[in-house]
Amino acid sequence: MKKVLIVSLNFNPGHVSHMVASYKQCVELGYLPVYYVVERFVFFLPKNSRICVYEREAVPQTDVAMLVFPSQKNLLLIRHLRKHGAKIIYFFHEPLAPMKEYRKAGFSYRYLMKLWVINKINSITVKWSNIIILPSQKAFDFYKENSLYKNNNCHCIPLLYDDERTDEHTNKERKYFAYIGTVAADHSFGEYLNFVTWAVREKRLPHVQFLIATKSEFEVPYLLSISPRVVIQKGMPMTDSEINDFYASSIAVWNAYARTTQSGVMAKSFMFGTPTILLRKNLSEFTEDGRDVVAIDDNTSFTEIEAAVLRITNSFSGFSTASRMRFENMFFYRNYNSSFQELLSSL
Repeated sequence: MKKVLIVSLNFNPGHVSHMVASYKQCVELGYLPVYYVVERFVFFLPKNSRICVYEREAVPQTDVAMLVFPSQKNLLLIRHLRKHGAKIIYFFHEPLAPMKEYRKAGFSYRYLMKLWVINKINSITVKWSNIIILPSQKAFDFYKENSLYKNNNCHCIPLLYDDERTDEHTNKERKYFAYIGTVAADHSFGEYLNFVTWAVREKRLPHVQFLIATKSEFEVPYLLSISPRVVIQKGMPMTDSEINDFYASSIAVWNAYARTTQSGVMAKSFMFGTPTILLRKNLSEFTEDGRDVVAIDDNTSFTEIEAAVLRITNSFSGFSTASRMRFENMFFYRNYNSSFQELLSSL
């Protein structure tokens, strides 16, 4: 039985769902998977899993290593693994887009320099890997347009998830128009916060509550801190169970990002039958306006965002059914078992 390492050397609890899906997929394909992760992940991973902790234990012998997220630590690990005959699959979620996209999204010049360094590291990771997996057509296009990425053995497969929805989730009361995930300039968190402040101050959407669930820290406007309509959980990592409850309790989730090539937030929203609101320019092969998402043209327009929320609440059952169907058809890992079997057999 071939061994497969599932590697993530940068801690982020939002990555756990992808890792669990890859682990289960490997089991079903007849491989022996082992998580190889930094110690902080251990608490968040299923208790009956095979786990090896980076820097606390020796690198396990393996036939294949799946690097599911970027890290500068990946380079030394790849060198070690290749020296011992392992093959490398790199899940490359965010190929560098043209720099003007990041400037438009509001990133500082300091952060742009950081992106440049990350891109150099990623280009080496790409070169040293045997197979590259890209999560969307947009990501695939950015990859092909970047001359630094010199590995033509690349394939487009969406972000993969196990189905984490339970009967308990289907019975949750739907209350929130939610922001779930990291606070980032390109996620347009400021625009969401401004909308919520306006809606609370002007008593708009009185039947809707608002939720912010993030491990990031941010300054909470005073009006939101005292409003019974606003629930805020911030500043610490959440378990998958906590995050899933938030998705299942939401009417709609904010996905109106200034820039995106793929969105785990959208995929997990769909898992729980929760539609999202996104920018029209970000419609993709995973979405259909008026079916599983509502597209808006301007994420700074309070009235346009309000109309999108109302459109969903007025036809929630249809949106929810379509969102769930999108998850089942596009993001559930078993749909891609045969594709991964072919990739693994080609190594």
